[in-house]
Amino acid sequence: MTVYAEILILGQLLTGPKHGYEIKKNIQEALGEEFEINNNLLYPTLRRFLEMGAISKEVVKVEGKPNRHVYFLTDVGEEIFNEMIRDFPSKLAASQSEFLVRVALFDRLEQDVQQEILMRRQEVLQKKLNFYHHIEAIHPKKPFVIEVVRFQKSQVEQELAWIEALSQKGETPEMEG
Repeated sequence: MTVYAEILILGQLLTGPKHGYEIKKNIQEALGEEFEINNNLLYPTLRRFLEMGAISKEVVKVEGKPNRHVYFLTDVGEEIFNEMIRDFPSKLAASQSEFLVRVALFDRLEQDVQQEILMRRQEVLQKKLNFYHHIEAIHPKKPFVIEVVRFQKSQVEQELAWIEALSQKGETPEMEG
C-alpha cells in the first residue's frame, strides 16, 4: 500500500464525514486519474482505520438502496494523518506521487515542515541528476540512451526549478488583502 493513498483518504475526512464513493470521487476530482483510489484499496484501508480507531462509521439507511456507510475522522485519525504527512524519509521522497500528495496538502502543514519536504525531494532529485550525468559520460556513443537520459534530466531540472519556486513562495509572508 502506498502511504499517499492513506494520507488522501484521511485527508478527505478532515473536511467532514463522507461515504466511500464520495472519498474516491473527491480525490480523483482534486488530483486526477493518476491518484485514483479503487475499491480494492479504499475499503480495506477504511476497515483498517476503523480497527485502529482512526475513523468511526455510521450506517445510514437509504430507502430502496443499500445502506450507506458514512465515515468520520476521530482525534486519533487526525493524529495519524499528521504523523503520516510529516514522515517523509528518502524512500518516500523518491516517489513522485508521495511528494505531490504532500505538496497538495501543504495548507495543512507548518512552513518548516513544508521546507523539510521540499528539501528531501530536492536531495533525491539531485542524486538522480548526478546519475544521469554519469550515464551520459559512460555512454557517449549510444544516441538513443543519451536521448532518454536528456529527457529524464530535463524533467528533473524542471521539477527542481518548481521546488525552488515553491520554497521561495513559502519563505515570503502572505500579503493580507
